[in-house]
Amino acid sequence: MGHLLVSMVTTKSINPMEFLSIMLLELERLRKVGEVHLNPRNLKTTPLLIRDWRDFLSLDEKTYGVYARTIYNPSERFLVAGKRDVSVGKRLTELYQELLENPTYFCGEENYHCQLQVGEFNGLPFANGWPGSGVALVGEAPGRGGCGKTGICFYRDASGMLLRNVLFALGVNPDFVYITNVVKCNPPQNRLRGVPEGALELLAEELEILKPKATFAIGKTAERALTELGFETVYLHHPAWYVRKGVREPNEEILKEYSGIKGVFGEWTL
Repeated sequence: MGHLLVSMVTTKSINPMEFLSIMLLELERLRKVGEVHLNPRNLKTTPLLIRDWRDFLSLDEKTYGVYARTIYNPSERFLVAGKRDVSVGKRLTELYQELLENPTYFCGEENYHCQLQVGEFNGLPFANGWPGSGVALVGEAPGRGGCGKTGICFYRDASGMLLRNVLFALGVNPDFVYITNVVKCNPPQNRLRGVPEGALELLAEELEILKPKATFAIGKTAERALTELGFETVYLHHPAWYVRKGVREPNEEILKEYSGIKGVFGEWTL
């Protein structure tokens, strides 16, 4: 796909301004097809027909690419639709660079080493989304088969794709909200054994930069972390909780619970 991916080694030799620019994804670079947006750089081949978001989320990664069902990839993480987005995106990119320079402090040593084993991209998971959406979704940590593997939050694994289906069903494009995690690295056995102090510091600075209208805690770990940091938050059951109950598609219960996101995001779309 020809992405310029950034590793912990190469970031130190890349010009700082170049590093900042490659993490930003300009809205004009996307292709709108019906009600969804595609990133041409994420596609191995162009889909012949996409009627709606269901077709979009059904794209086969073997045919179209691992990142075909999102506009993001490890080198394009923050959507830019205006001047403020550029400023905020650059500050978030600088924060991501801090993570790369001291990952054991911000993630915890065992989480960081586990992430190195699971990740199939250069760099580390951090966050992705549109800084101007007013909505921040905060999960626990990258899942082994999802964000831990791809670097994109709530993507590819069962819980991530359920979340994306739910948001689309509510009329919110999941790529147009901001999504992050309390801890940025995938923990051993996919189970977080406490939150490192550095992870809380990083999250606090991230949200101070972002200044969302509303912050949603996806799961109890996120709720505890955000409460400890003094941020007002709305608690939502983690999609994995629904998956364990056998839910694979949006049902009335999860749509009702997550409808508050739609209320904050509003009717306006890019």
